[in-house]
Amino acid sequence: MQIRFDDISVPTEKLNMVVEQNMSEIRRRYEKKKRRDYLVRGAVAAVVALFMVAVFTSDPTFAAKLPLIGHIFERVQDEQKYSGNFAEVAEPVTDKNVSQSEGITITLSEIYCDPKAMYISAMIESEEPFPEEVKESNMLEGDNIGYHMYLWIDQQELDFMTPLPEDYVPQQWPGEEYEWTSLDLKGEYLDDHTYVGAMRVNFNEAPIAYYEVPEEFHWKLKVNHIGNMYYEKDGAWEFETDVTVDTAKFDVVEVNESMPNGNTIEKVTLTPYEVYIDYGYDKTKIEEGYERIDSLQSVILDGDGIQIQDTVGEFPRAMYNISKITIYYFATPTEEVHDEIYENIHGKVPQEQLADYLEEVSMGKIEVDLGEYMKE
Repeated sequence: MQIRFDDISVPTEKLNMVVEQNMSEIRRRYEKKKRRDYLVRGAVAAVVALFMVAVFTSDPTFAAKLPLIGHIFERVQDEQKYSGNFAEVAEPVTDKNVSQSEGITITLSEIYCDPKAMYISAMIESEEPFPEEVKESNMLEGDNIGYHMYLWIDQQELDFMTPLPEDYVPQQWPGEEYEWTSLDLKGEYLDDHTYVGAMRVNFNEAPIAYYEVPEEFHWKLKVNHIGNMYYEKDGAWEFETDVTVDTAKFDVVEVNESMPNGNTIEKVTLTPYEVYIDYGYDKTKIEEGYERIDSLQSVILDGDGIQIQDTVGEFPRAMYNISKITIYYFATPTEEVHDEIYENIHGKVPQEQLADYLEEVSMGKIEVDLGEYMKE
């Protein structure tokens, strides 16, 4: 982090007096005793120490924020949907990690990257106080519980995403007409002017998902808007850094089992923080009466029989017992049957009885044993 001392308010008159008194003493001792250089260096260090004391006294929030850079994950990692020990594995963001625009300074602090996602901690500092309603806008439902700040992406470049397909459509691939999904920072307000949080770049979403993520790449990010439902700010913030991908804890479990409608569980991928179920489709596996893709529905349970709330097969590892996952599939020949099973799964049947219920109504199940991957 680049610290701009000229922006810090300090008691100038008193500070000048302290510096002058100490420098006079240094000169006097040097002329009188002709001491070695190390004495001068020691005295200068004392003056610098006094200067820092003066800075911290005049601006205590500066003193509080300084240790945060490089340690933000320690404060917010447990609040994330995809939570984990990021503070132990993340690296400081290098290169261009601080950007200022329209009275807002954004600092990217730490970064951790695996082959499926990139996690970044950040601090947002505002010259003007954040509105009170923003600081009170805690989300209280579902995975979004917490304080959010969204970063609208003007442009994002990952240098391995080349070349573009010959038949690409500008609205579907990075370019002037492409709209990236905004980044969701989730964290907390330290004071009226400071917000810290962490965000996730999902490599499993298009168009990044069409490329193989290398072990190292260069990332550029341009943000043109920040805010949430109570706060908005336009600006131009730019960042870039080299990224190293951690592949040491990346496991792929081949499954290759199919359902009667042709849906296939190809593999399960595990990172320290995420679980991904890769679905496929095999026409040769379709059984009579299940030609419609929606003729079957499925539900995933973890090793404790708890229903996994996934996003197209993607879910946080820390929330569930992944020693085993079970995909139950059941027929839904009519809308009435679908609605009845759906209501039972989502509320009517208690969680502790859900596995027994699914054993009754399901046509079959696909079990994936992940016990050997539970060790750290």
